[in-house]
Amino acid sequence: MDHSAEYAPIQPWRVAAIVATGIAAVELFILLMVGFVWGAKAFSDKTETATVAAIKREVPAASASHAKSTASEPAKKTHRHTLLKRARTSVVVLNGNGIPGAAATSADRVHSLHYIITATGNAPRTDFQRSVVMFRPGYKAAAVRLGKDTGIKRVSPLDGITRSNLQGAQLALIIGG
Repeated sequence: MDHSAEYAPIQPWRVAAIVATGIAAVELFILLMVGFVWGAKAFSDKTETATVAAIKREVPAASASHAKSTASEPAKKTHRHTLLKRARTSVVVLNGNGIPGAAATSADRVHSLHYIITATGNAPRTDFQRSVVMFRPGYKAAAVRLGKDTGIKRVSPLDGITRSNLQGAQLALIIGG
């Protein structure tokens, strides 16, 4: 006597395989994330080391002779920076004359000279009669170069501009009337 087999037995190995596959996928995801974080940290350390080495190679011979001439002077805290390339010099452009769009127009011109523009905005006051390039300690040479590039003769240390206004830039270009 033949009976039709309508009964399909539950195969527990299939459920176990699906669960094991899900667990393996979660473990793989966790391992990839840990590997990514570890690799990113190792890579960023190497990048920082390479950047420091590249900056040391860019030190001109003139700064070495300057260091020898100042060795006999009393030690004091100085801010010596090398003259960065234009493409590595960051500038914040501030409107100091109150004319709308003056900072943006000047920022475009400075950017066309290959400087990095970190921000544009308004200066703390709007009564600047002439444009001026201001610099953080150690960046006077870069400020003088920016002044020559833009035709601005007034170059001075930061005065009335805070470091937070600079937003990380080395130089501030304040557009006057």
